[in-house]
Amino acid sequence: MGPDEGDFAVVITVTDPEKRTRGGMTAFLVDRATPGFSLGKTEDKMGIRGAAVSELVFEDCRVPASAVMGEVGDGYRIAMSGLDGGRIGMAGLSVGIAQRALEEAVKYSKARVQFKKPICENQGLRWYLADMATRLEAARLLTMQAAVARQNGAPGLTKLCSMAKYYASEMATYVCDLALQIHGGYGYMKDYAVERLYRDARILRIFEGTSEIQKVVISREVLK
Repeated sequence: MGPDEGDFAVVITVTDPEKRTRGGMTAFLVDRATPGFSLGKTEDKMGIRGAAVSELVFEDCRVPASAVMGEVGDGYRIAMSGLDGGRIGMAGLSVGIAQRALEEAVKYSKARVQFKKPICENQGLRWYLADMATRLEAARLLTMQAAVARQNGAPGLTKLCSMAKYYASEMATYVCDLALQIHGGYGYMKDYAVERLYRDARILRIFEGTSEIQKVVISREVLK
């Protein structure tokens, strides 16, 4: 949560330790003006630096019963209900970052001349671009399939959303890495967009469930 992202925070906490995850967690919508509720320092992150992130601090903070979202014990269900949409969002973000990285790589490869010819004329580099473009398009289609399935309430939604998020986030890391490689040493400089894209892409394999968690979800759905 950032310092300027609204007046409320959704907080999910354990309210019944004996019931553990399911049934033992409750979601609260907490007003930022509530005494005892404050924000910690803004984190200094490797990437996505345009989005402020800080910890939530609660010291002797009491919230009214009206702050409960749904019913007491619904916290896990509420958290899980938002994951499918969030994973589609992360897949879409992955596609967008990778698209820009590919465009930057293509532009640079046409402009950069070595040994009297643009580097895009080298077969090895062209194969990089072919791989990048193909994986990007596959991720785009998988993301769109998951989005349409969610909109239509289609069965198997969780598997599709996890597949989209897993594949697209891995794809974005791959494409941004090759885009930086195509730029050579210049790609490591902040003067070029690929430096930021590379840093921003790395969080995508962690947001909304890591790639490892997505594999657990996908395999579970396949085995049903």
